[in-house]
Parts: sequence; structure tokens; C-alpha cells
Amino acid sequence: MRTFVVILVIICFTTVQMKAQKGYDPSFKASRSENLLQDKNFYLFTAIQNEKAVKQLLMTNSVLKAFKESQDKLLAGSLQQHKENPALLVKTYLLSQKEISQIGDELKNLVQRSAVLQHFIRTNLRPSGAYEAYKELSDADYLEASWNLCAAGINHNLTVYGLGEAPQYATIDSISYDVSSSYYKGALWMWSDRFVKQENDKPALFFENSLNYALALLYMNHRDEASRYEPLILKENAKAAAHVKHTDFDAYPYASILVLGNGPENYRDRLSAVGKLNLQLGVLKYRQKQAPFIIVSGGHAHPFRADYAEAIEMKKELINYYKIPEEHIIIEPHARHTTTNLRNAARLMIAYAMPLKQKSLVIANNLHSAYTGDQRFIERCQEELGYAPARILNRIDATTLEFLPQLEALQQNPMEPLDP
Repeated sequence: MRTFVVILVIICFTTVQMKAQKGYDPSFKASRSENLLQDKNFYLFTAIQNEKAVKQLLMTNSVLKAFKESQDKLLAGSLQQHKENPALLVKTYLLSQKEISQIGDELKNLVQRSAVLQHFIRTNLRPSGAYEAYKELSDADYLEASWNLCAAGINHNLTVYGLGEAPQYATIDSISYDVSSSYYKGALWMWSDRFVKQENDKPALFFENSLNYALALLYMNHRDEASRYEPLILKENAKAAAHVKHTDFDAYPYASILVLGNGPENYRDRLSAVGKLNLQLGVLKYRQKQAPFIIVSGGHAHPFRADYAEAIEMKKELINYYKIPEEHIIIEPHARHTTTNLRNAARLMIAYAMPLKQKSLVIANNLHSAYTGDQRFIERCQEELGYAPARILNRIDATTLEFLPQLEALQQNPMEPLDP
């Protein structure tokens, strides 16, 4: 009987461990590179670069090695042939659908026969939460899906910031230069020349040529919005994050009050008239002791390449005008759309260990709130993100909705590199 109990305990423990490995683990310490934009857009690549055994496995794989060597030759030749037409040079970095599929197939095959890769997926990729939307997939399908997403993200950067194609939100996310200008053509060629001819730290992995150039394009275009103000928990949100640990959330009906931004459409104003209304609506709920924290959300979105992050300005207004203590204000300075307002707020709530099963409020002006509570918003989340980052619950009044954050909000989206 005692032996049976011991075996049962072991089985139960193993089952719990296996379930825990499927998705996000809050105790996991994520891999890091020297480039935060890479980490936030392409965690898969950062993780591979940090795992020696995995890196060695992929570097020596015949299929991946052949792809890398072929691309090296194409880039060297393109550098010589396309100095006058660098758009063709940029296209050399693009990953074709055939190449993406072939690499994906090889990665799947490797997972099935490599204990090293299986361990990597279960102890790094899955607990990171970076691909949380894929957590129900098998290890092989999980890695393939993560690769497909990252490859699509690389191609997005190359086409938008290299070739000048319009992104989905062209008025705020577009390239910073005229792609037909001799200046930008020269910049494209010189950056490629710098990478192809570098003597030290040459790309060794199959994805690094295209990855490095895609990240360089963001850097060239001053599109580093996603890395600004980080790490928030040590900077703008330090006091609030510390205060979370000592907050009795049971004393409040809601965990937080999320106030949506409404960016100005000129370069003069730091907050718009409607943005100020949203803030005041949030303050009213806070003063009614509905929640212990106000989360203000809005990045450098409007107007194009805005000088100010709306959340930073909202925090200043809360402190200076409404006299709200800083430790009760959490900023989210990266969101560019309503979908990512809720997604990014959910991420912060997860990161700061706020109670995820306690409802929060999301507040905006009448029109914005009506949209957020409409089925169209859920459909837009599914279309742009692939999941719903929050579960919208009851409407409290014309400007206030209840919501619950979802762990899927952790999923990276390199198709929106300014706020992935």
C-alpha cells in the first residue's frame, strides 16, 4: 500500500510538472541579448543564441547550414551587383515561403529526434510565455509555429522599413525616409556592406543574416519605440510595482483601472482634449476606491513619430493636476492601438503579480468605450493578434467596462515591431 501511494505521488507530481511546462512560468528568467528590440520581437532567436547546445545543433545541421551558406553567397553577389538598386539587395534578405517551409520542416524533424531541442522548448520557450498562444501544440508544431511567426516578422521589417511598403497603420508606423532618395538607397547599401564584410562576430546561425539586417532597418528609421523606458519595473513603474506587493486587493472591488489614451494629432499638445477626459473619468473611479491602481496606456503613436509617450504625459497629469500618489500609477508607454492597450496592460498585471482572477475596469470616452465593448473589437483582436488579450465582461456605465486579463497577452507579435 505504501509503495502504491509513493508511485501515485510521483505520477501526480510528474503530471503537474508536464502541465506546468506547457506554458508561461512566472518564476522563469527569460534569455536576453544585447538588443532589447530583438528580445521583444524575436525571443525565439535570442533564446537559441543563449543556449550553447541548441546553437551548436542548429549550426551543424546540414539543411540549415546549406541555407546559410547559400544566402551568404547571394548577399555577397548582390552587394556587388545592386549598388545602384539597393531594393534588390534588400530582397536578398527576404525569406521565401518555400525557404520558411523547408526550415520549419527541418526544425520539426529535429525536435522529434533531439532531446536537446525538446528540453530547450520545455524549459525555455514555453515558460517564457513569448509564444503562449501556441502552448497547446506539440513541441514540434510549437517550434514550427514560433519560427513561422518570427520569419514573417523579419519579412515585415524588410518590406516596410527597407522597401517602403505601407504597413497596416501607415499614418503612424511607416518608414521614416523617402525610399527613392539617393540618401536612403546609399544607407541601405552601406549597412549591408557593413554586415557582409564584417570580420568579427560573423553570423553563424541560419536566421542571423536576415535578422541583423531587419533590426538594423528599425535602428536606421529611429523606430525603437518598443525598447523605450525599459525596464519599466526599475524606472517609471518602480514605486507602483513595489506597492503591489503590499496592497490588500481584497479591500477593493477591482484590481486596477485601465485608462485608454487618445493621442493628439499635432506636435504641440502633449495630451488631447479627449485624452484628458479619459483621465478624469479614471480619477473619479479611483477616488471612489474602486481599485488601488490606475494604469495609463499610450505610446509614441500619434502623430507620426510623436515626441511624447502619452502614458508618460498622463502620469504627469495625474500627479501634478490630480495629486494622485506615484505609487498608485502604472504606466504602459508602448501601446499604439486599443488592442494593445489591453494586451500590454495585461502583460504588466502578469509581470507585477497582480491578481489575474480579480476583475479590472477599462475606461474611455463614450465612443471609444462603445467600440471596446463591441464584438468588432474582439474580432479585431483575433484578426491582428490571433487571440483576445482580455475577456470583456459587464458594462458598468457608458464609459466603463469590466475585464479580466488573459495569459495569451504574453504572446509576441513581430508583425507590429514598434509594439510587439
